[in-house]
Amino acid sequence: MTHTVKQFLITDMNCASCVNHIKKDLSKTEGVHEANINFATGKAEIAYDSDKITPQDIINGIKKTGYTAHLSEEMSGHNHDMSNHDEMNMTSGEDHSQHVSAENNLEIKKKLYKVIFGAVSSVILLLIGFSLDLPYEGLIMLVITAAILIYTGQEFFVRGMPSLFLKGRPNMDTLVSLGVGAAFLYSSYNVLFTSSPEEYFIDAGIISTFIMLGRYLEAKAKGSANEAIKKLLELSAKTAHRIIGEGETEEIPVEKIKVGDKLLVKPGEKIPVDGVISEGEAIIDESMVTGESIPVEKIDGDKVIGSTINSNTSFVMTAEKIGGDTVLSQMIKLVEQAQMHRAPIEKLVDIISNYFVWGVILISIATFFGWYLAGAGIAKAIIFTVAVLIIACPCALGLATPISIVVGSGKGASLGILIKKAESLEKMHKITAVCFGKTGTITEGKPTLTDFIIYEVPEESYKAFEIEKLSPSENKKYTEKVIQYLASVEHDSEHPLGKAVVLYAHEKKISLLKAKNIKAETGKGILGKINETEILIGTQEFLTDKKIMRCADLDKDANRFSEEGKTVLFFAIDGKQRGILALQDVEKESSKEAVRLLKDKNIETIMLTGDNEKVANEIAKRVGISRVIAKVMPEQKTKIIKDLKENNKFVAMVGDGINDAPALALADVGVAMGTGTDIAIESGDIVLVKGDLLKAVVAIELSKATFRNIKQNLFWAFIYNMIGIPVAAFGLLNPMISAGAMAFSSISVVLNALRLKRFKVQ
Repeated sequence: MTHTVKQFLITDMNCASCVNHIKKDLSKTEGVHEANINFATGKAEIAYDSDKITPQDIINGIKKTGYTAHLSEEMSGHNHDMSNHDEMNMTSGEDHSQHVSAENNLEIKKKLYKVIFGAVSSVILLLIGFSLDLPYEGLIMLVITAAILIYTGQEFFVRGMPSLFLKGRPNMDTLVSLGVGAAFLYSSYNVLFTSSPEEYFIDAGIISTFIMLGRYLEAKAKGSANEAIKKLLELSAKTAHRIIGEGETEEIPVEKIKVGDKLLVKPGEKIPVDGVISEGEAIIDESMVTGESIPVEKIDGDKVIGSTINSNTSFVMTAEKIGGDTVLSQMIKLVEQAQMHRAPIEKLVDIISNYFVWGVILISIATFFGWYLAGAGIAKAIIFTVAVLIIACPCALGLATPISIVVGSGKGASLGILIKKAESLEKMHKITAVCFGKTGTITEGKPTLTDFIIYEVPEESYKAFEIEKLSPSENKKYTEKVIQYLASVEHDSEHPLGKAVVLYAHEKKISLLKAKNIKAETGKGILGKINETEILIGTQEFLTDKKIMRCADLDKDANRFSEEGKTVLFFAIDGKQRGILALQDVEKESSKEAVRLLKDKNIETIMLTGDNEKVANEIAKRVGISRVIAKVMPEQKTKIIKDLKENNKFVAMVGDGINDAPALALADVGVAMGTGTDIAIESGDIVLVKGDLLKAVVAIELSKATFRNIKQNLFWAFIYNMIGIPVAAFGLLNPMISAGAMAFSSISVVLNALRLKRFKVQ
């Protein structure tokens, strides 16, 4: 069995009933495993067995249901036998997105033309009905109204009538076509076969125009709701400068970049793909990916993200991830996946929408016979029935949840928060306890030079460093020279501790020198020469092996740093021990504030770490975490989360490592750091692109805002129908007003959802 997932674009769904009808038919199709359909975006994500069924078979099946579909290539899904994975690229996705966008724009234009035709024709009907006195007035109005129904209102009849009479599954178009059709047929009968002056051509024409106007405005608004993915696609670079020789480059399209290519990035250019700086340094604007407005300094060896912007200097990078593997492509994929999945609250809407249209039809029949039997006459009975059919709006109900999810997940992406499932966006605001991994989650996940002690400034060192004799209060120059020499020796080291020393020198703007005779001993240390000065850095054991006399005072300081949970390196200059370096995995700048904000929301904070209690408690104390569970294995983390859930806690797990993956999967909401491992990111429900804990707090607030928005939409959709339908049934509503109200109800739901685009953290 070859399991394949592909996306399809369905261009003509008009209400939640459409979604249910397509899903039901697809579920009966052999080879189709699952279908997720989003009414708000018009997209379907379908999992199927490619040995049994083809995409064209699926398209034909959707067409038999009464809707138009075609394959959306930019998200070709996860094909287990895909062999050309590296050939996937953002550009092809962007090109297809532009193609789809052009098709959508064409559909919107068609709706606009229909609205214009209907509006002009309706004005003519009004003039004939109230101002002009023409011969064969009734016939002229009949012809004009027929033209409106054939052009402006054609889709109502083409989709609505077969759904009722051929399939027994009425939808929104059924209600409109029944209402408008009844008014038109009754009026035509009176004009052609009786002398009765009663006709409702104006009503039929204006109702059709109003409803098409509503669909035009709704389509425009829905397009605005889904701008997040369009903006992400627009971010991608189009070309790159590939280095082909000494001082030579060639300009190539980004899709021709291969892993390992050396690329020159000039000032002001977009970085073409994900990679690592191999020569130079830069200040890079990563706001479009991480949501952070402050540019980030990058140096040799730092990773860079494709489509972010290089600010001020040229640098050379090595391509590491291309095409569909880049951060931007993964962001687009995750946003689209989130928009495809359905939130649990939609199940209630599904149940209601399954019965809604039939309920309205029954109420309209009761309205007709009720008024007719009450002696109101057939004309009034028909017009009141039309009002009932037209005022009902399953569209508002069907849009209420998915449109908020689309806007909310898109807003999250712009803030550097990738929501993989609609369900997690709905759940996040319920969190009562947050469990954190330590390394890479609360801390930076890499050692940082926090302290150093240079024991003395011996006179012989002045000559070695080519500086004049200094007084004790003037030894800054000597200190900088020592750091310069240490970092220069460590420059090419792959060891995290060595890299931390080099990074410290870069941060202090200390330039490095050329070292020679470098020798490294795994697990012990490194030595080398700068000019004729010999530098040695490593463990106490390394110094002992090299016959270097240790200093008792420095040993005391080393023990003190060790007690604080820090790693200690010793260094010697020209055969004599001169000082120590203390390194530690320090907490992220945002961790303390994030924990404080969570506590303000009465959310319990718990650290789960495999590290020792001393280190864990020290970090927890600094950031304010109230409970620490140290020395835990991955399976113990899952047990702790299970226990919390059994004690009625709604648990979020925040982590970044392979050891966090089981806990992320078990938690009510798994929050993965985007800076962590691929396994952790796959296991999480929400991904924080920059690995910033404050974004977890933002995700909770965004969840609250989105869920509040959904409830507002559902409230107004329910209230609208609960009030509107009875009012129309009692004859208190003109059909034309019903049409306007119905159109406005759908638009108001979309406009309310669009308010989420203005979401700001309080």
